[in-house]
Amino acid sequence: MELFLYSANLYTRQANRRYLWGLTICADEVYACMMLNDGLFISPAMRISELAGRKMLISWLVRWSMCPEDRLGYDPTMCRVIGQSDVDVNGSDNDDPVDDIRYMVDCYDDKTKKKIKYVTKRTIMPADTLLGRHTRCFVATRYSGSGTGSSGEEVAIKDVWLPATDPSFECQRNETKLLRKIHDTFEQDSPDHIYPKLIVGGHVRLNQKNRSMINTTDAIFNAAGVDRIDPASDSDTDSAWNQQLLRAHRRIVTSPVGHSIKTVQNEAELIIVLAEAMQCYSSILSKCGILHRDISTNNILVVRDGKDKIPRGLLIDFDFAIKVDTQEQSARLERSGTMPYMSIANILNLDTPRTALDDWESLLYVVCWLATVGISSSDRVADAKLTEKFIKYWRTGTTKMIADAKRTHMHSSVNFQSIIVKEFCEQYKLLPRFAIALHKTLFGNDKCSGAIPGLDDSSDDDSSDGDSGDKPTDGPNDPLVKRGAHVDEIVANLEKVLDKFKCKAQAALKA
Repeated sequence: MELFLYSANLYTRQANRRYLWGLTICADEVYACMMLNDGLFISPAMRISELAGRKMLISWLVRWSMCPEDRLGYDPTMCRVIGQSDVDVNGSDNDDPVDDIRYMVDCYDDKTKKKIKYVTKRTIMPADTLLGRHTRCFVATRYSGSGTGSSGEEVAIKDVWLPATDPSFECQRNETKLLRKIHDTFEQDSPDHIYPKLIVGGHVRLNQKNRSMINTTDAIFNAAGVDRIDPASDSDTDSAWNQQLLRAHRRIVTSPVGHSIKTVQNEAELIIVLAEAMQCYSSILSKCGILHRDISTNNILVVRDGKDKIPRGLLIDFDFAIKVDTQEQSARLERSGTMPYMSIANILNLDTPRTALDDWESLLYVVCWLATVGISSSDRVADAKLTEKFIKYWRTGTTKMIADAKRTHMHSSVNFQSIIVKEFCEQYKLLPRFAIALHKTLFGNDKCSGAIPGLDDSSDDDSSDGDSGDKPTDGPNDPLVKRGAHVDEIVANLEKVLDKFKCKAQAALKA
């Protein structure tokens, strides 16, 4: 366990790590461990009480001391700039995480086939888990061409290991391709809102054996002389350490650079930021046919042109987004998103098409969550206090329990106001009205009102417990399924609500 905790910390501290090696000792047995995104290799036991075991351990140590850095797990396309000191990457509660560990980063563009170098200025998201995507985000500027200097506008670099197909260019979900579609569309028809502008995007490429190749888990296995086994294969080696997902290493460079939504100064600023982000969302869906599918507090950023300027909202992270025909909404292929903000139908993975209403429902949950826990560090409700709030049921328990709680909370205006809105921070005056208006539009449509199937749409269950009341069951009368026939009407009304409260928020800031 200590090895795993230390390794997770190394991923946080060393942003140029592809994988990790470690040693663990148990009595007189020593094991070499190789930690990848989806699994762990453990060597045979080396008994240091025996000559053969000691020889084997020395062999491992000699190999590690003499091999090139990329064989130790370092990324050769991301080199640490010498002379920078380590500081805490966790930052303060008042702003994004910041550090001064700088890296020279090679960013390859799949379209132009060109490589551009950037120098990071700070880390805004470290990879702080042992397994998974190891998403990292940096603020950087373009390399000036000499020494370690850089210049030009600040950009955001996102570095991530995503599940892939073979070849990885043919993945159905490819954030780079989607961002390029957005860029090309809005370059021709400039919108009023800001959007993530793709500058460079593509797979990270390595030079191995005098040829360029995409950095994938296969590349790591090949360098180790081991064949990766696909988890979906019919192999009898179900427990083999090398039975892992194929992941492709991708890196994208975008602008503008935003800050955490926690940096808004009041509820009026929050509403403006959310409104602009959803304006961007609607524009991307209607003009590009791209459904975002992960509206959350992490994926809406604050952009300020100046210290006292009214903030703008920036929608980011299209990892879960898919290209859809806007006339025929996409099938619900999989559950996606961030749990507290996922729509009920998404959590249950109901057999109904994914529509924009799922993302608008996520927006409602974002508003409710921030209004309950606090929108800035000065308002923040302590985690211990949050356990006393009914909103806790949106992130704890089984998926069925979470969905049932949300169905109960959302089913009627009485439920919503007496259970959820009642627990908003008392200093907020505009957010409760905003949340009530969004809820009424989403769940109060005459043709598909409510959230619990089989109950009278007008019934008011004023139960005060997220686990109590009628237990919802899926069925043909599920209002969450029925509302799929009224998407355009409901979305149009939601956009009116957004415009109305954006104007109110702007007026409040000018007052």
